[in-house]
Amino acid sequence: MTHLDSDQIRALGTRVVDRIAEEFCATNRRPVFPSPQSLQAMEELFGGSLPMEGTDPSELLTLVLDQLLAAAGNPNHPGSMGYVLTSSMPLPALVESLVAAVKLRPTTWKNQPASCHIETTVIRWLGEMVGLSSQAAGYMTTGGSWANLAAVAVARVRKAGWDIRSEGALGGPQLVAYASEHTHSCVQRSCELLGIGSKWLRKIGLDSGFRLRTDLLSEAIEADIAAGLRPFLVVGNAGTVETGAIDPLTEISAIARRFGMWFHVDGAYGAFGALSDSVRPLLSGIALADSLTVDPHKWLNTPFEAGCVLFRDWDDLRATFSLVPTYLAGAMGLEHNQYEYGFELSRTDRALKVWLALRQHGVRQFAELVSSHIALARYLADLVRASDDFELVVDPELSICCFRFVPGGTAWGAEYLDSLNFDIEMALMRDGRGLVSGTVLNGRRVLRACIASSSVTRQSVLETFQLLGRIGRRINSDRSKSGDSSAAS
Repeated sequence: MTHLDSDQIRALGTRVVDRIAEEFCATNRRPVFPSPQSLQAMEELFGGSLPMEGTDPSELLTLVLDQLLAAAGNPNHPGSMGYVLTSSMPLPALVESLVAAVKLRPTTWKNQPASCHIETTVIRWLGEMVGLSSQAAGYMTTGGSWANLAAVAVARVRKAGWDIRSEGALGGPQLVAYASEHTHSCVQRSCELLGIGSKWLRKIGLDSGFRLRTDLLSEAIEADIAAGLRPFLVVGNAGTVETGAIDPLTEISAIARRFGMWFHVDGAYGAFGALSDSVRPLLSGIALADSLTVDPHKWLNTPFEAGCVLFRDWDDLRATFSLVPTYLAGAMGLEHNQYEYGFELSRTDRALKVWLALRQHGVRQFAELVSSHIALARYLADLVRASDDFELVVDPELSICCFRFVPGGTAWGAEYLDSLNFDIEMALMRDGRGLVSGTVLNGRRVLRACIASSSVTRQSVLETFQLLGRIGRRINSDRSKSGDSSAAS
């Protein structure tokens, strides 16, 4: 294998660092969404047959800098308000290359004491930040999907009523989980992967604010108990990905306690809303959860991968995941072996980037960031209300604003408006100067702006909203000229 000398490594590193600086200091140098790319073009650039001979590393880096980034979205763009994909941070991003170079990994204490302790420290800090516990246990994950999977796994072990690790899911009555209709899809996939089955995830209806209805939850649990099933888990949302709605967490907790169930809160996106004085009371029920998902790589704007699942007791994780093979026994320390508290053994240090972000900026700056995003979502809602061509679908609770383009002056058909709003979403994506996503609420297609990036400003919100209006009016005018018969109701 050919090795690089120190001068070659420095030359490559300088090019990488220069590009990183450009990405952070000229955030609109690339469009927020890449131009369309064909499968053939991607195959020519990045596919091909298995390489039997090597390629010059400088040439490979040129391919990455010039071609790969040109075919990648730009979450650092100030107009990026789609999905829950946020900007990144320079220092943690730079240190990620060092993490990869020396393969930092929080496994056993004897082998990686600093990484193990940094992870447990970050977990404790995160639990305190969002109001779960100042002594939280937990595990850093790839993101919210992995974190929610881990929480369902722990709930299954703790609430099944038999030794499910030994006897499996068939060792007792059918387990049943409960979550709102707007709970993230990973909860359903977790139930499928863990042998519970999507059939036994009860999706509970919503109120007018798209929050879980606790009356329907109680009715569903009582019906399943009467049928001889075993309800074991309720999932509440601290900010859904659809609308940012916050479920009535305190009421859900009381129901879970009454029926002896595990109460998990998915706060991957919204739990950090607890840093805002205006929203904190809505999230006070987090303090009653048995477990909580948070994603620092969302609202804290750290690099990927930085998800986290928090618990009150380390024994919950250890009872679910610990299994020490004999070949690792000598590397185990008496202090803390983080690998025992999750499924993975080989994994990168995911906590260091969060530790760096919190140490560099401090919690107060993150509280200001979160509060500013909530204010910007309300500003966008005000723009929608003041417009003749848009309507607000639901008042923002966090930093997601859902609205529709409904041009004034004509009674439009519902299906026409659905397709019109979808076309607006796609047109903005192609334009590259802004990005919002779309979803379906009450059976109708809507536009959805998620404001969670540090690069988003009041001006970029206004410009993106104005751009949406221009695009909507142009598409609607073009359709009218073409005689679209579905326009009028």
